[in-house]
Amino acid sequence: MYLKPMEYYTDLYDLFTIKACLEVIELWKDLYKKKDTDEKLKEIPADEVEGDFNYCFGWEIRIEKGERYRKKAKTIKEWIDRDTVKQDKLDATSPPSNIICPYCKVEMLAGDFKDLEDFDEGKPLRVLFFFECHKCKKRKGFFDNGKEYTSKPNLCPNCGKKVKVTFIKKGEVITTITKCPSCKYKNVEIDDWEKSRLEHEANKKKDKELLEKYREEFCLSDKDGQAYLELIEAMEVANAVREEEMQKYDNPVYQRSLQLKKTTIVDLEKLLINILEKAKYTKLSFDKPDIGQYVIVPFTVQDLDSLRKDRISVSELEKLINRALEDTNWRLLSNSIMYRLGYLEGRLKGYENEEDMLKLAGKKENPKLEQKIDDLKRQKYISNNLVQLARLLGEQEGIENMRKRRLAKEPDGFFLEASEGPLGCGICGGQHPGNEIWWNLDGLRCSDCWRNIKEGVIPSNLKHMYDNDGQWISNWQIHSDYGVHPGTRDKLIRQGFLKAKKLKDKKGAIYCTLFLVSENKDFLDKYPKQKSEIEVNIVDSKGSKVML
Repeated sequence: MYLKPMEYYTDLYDLFTIKACLEVIELWKDLYKKKDTDEKLKEIPADEVEGDFNYCFGWEIRIEKGERYRKKAKTIKEWIDRDTVKQDKLDATSPPSNIICPYCKVEMLAGDFKDLEDFDEGKPLRVLFFFECHKCKKRKGFFDNGKEYTSKPNLCPNCGKKVKVTFIKKGEVITTITKCPSCKYKNVEIDDWEKSRLEHEANKKKDKELLEKYREEFCLSDKDGQAYLELIEAMEVANAVREEEMQKYDNPVYQRSLQLKKTTIVDLEKLLINILEKAKYTKLSFDKPDIGQYVIVPFTVQDLDSLRKDRISVSELEKLINRALEDTNWRLLSNSIMYRLGYLEGRLKGYENEEDMLKLAGKKENPKLEQKIDDLKRQKYISNNLVQLARLLGEQEGIENMRKRRLAKEPDGFFLEASEGPLGCGICGGQHPGNEIWWNLDGLRCSDCWRNIKEGVIPSNLKHMYDNDGQWISNWQIHSDYGVHPGTRDKLIRQGFLKAKKLKDKKGAIYCTLFLVSENKDFLDKYPKQKSEIEVNIVDSKGSKVML
């Protein structure tokens, strides 16, 4: 019997899942035992090591359970399909006809027994039938295609000659003795059928106990399994989206589009008035805009130079406006300027979306990025929080890579664009527009902090205030992390026991105070950092604490 009930296949797959998960647990237990002998881990606090072990173990066991669920339906279907083919072949195949006894020359009769030959992978399935002659009682095997069954000779593994095989049956024990008359090779195999049966029954009982004990823990329900599959798909989309965002910033046209200023109508008016009046065009006036996919604004202006001919006046105005708008998101509509008696009218067009900004930056055709995710899956998860976070991370990495390439021409760093702010200074924490933030590989510095660095008040390589590797301490940390009252702190500064770096703005006012660890060893010895009273526990998806 090849085809089994559905329960058989489900139990079998779940049993494999349980054993796979138990192997993962044993692996991590062994790793955890070895942690005390790892020289690198000895330098890390024990609670951090335990937390990292539990975190990594939790993820691996979660992935193991999820991946087993992901393959479950497909694998079980493959098993059932395989066994269905075999069962159908065995049930539907009839014995070959006209099988003649070579001794009596009469037709042999097929018995009730038949067997499926399925051990030769890749070869067609064959059914073996046994025929008997009703006269001489000789028996022979034939396959369903009429080919006679011939047993393969037993050959000696040493010399390749034919061996003699003897079977000795004693109760449920069968002893098989293989002897080679040529080279004296001998092999004895003992098959204890009762022992094998008992071992088989014991294994079945053990497997049943494993299923009852661990199925709920390791074999995901459809609800939890689908949640895992959606998470994996969302991660797949997130990785693709992140990479796509990064690729954008490798494109010079995209970089150019980021430098275009998204100018409002008010700023546009100020820009044009300043330029046009220098060229003797005055009284710039905007009419009611046409707001649709784009913003189209009619305008009029007067030419103060009465000697300027109409064509020249139009040409000069076009050149002035086109040059002024070159680095903005506005463009003069082609052939829109008309001249009548010193009055000139025209239309300006404003762009907002990313695709239009790319075209303004010189994009000739849509560069097709390699699509690693199909559109249906992308649309399904595009609003997922994980995907949105990946988009932001990809954008930030792309911007960071673009800035690093710029260091080739400006190795000391540079101020960012105003549109890139507000950004926080890594030293004082103040928020500033991009054009007041100095960027280099050491991080973000506001113009005041950068000036203090250049003047030598503080070192240039100070890390971010929340990730400074113990280089320096903020003013507020003296109280929160070291338990020193602000009044006592100020007294220690006056006494010179606590050495402070006081950062001043352009007007000479102190806007930030910090303390270099290298200059305050005596203070730190007397006032060690206080331990946090916050307890961190690692829990699994069900809220239970994870422990190895």
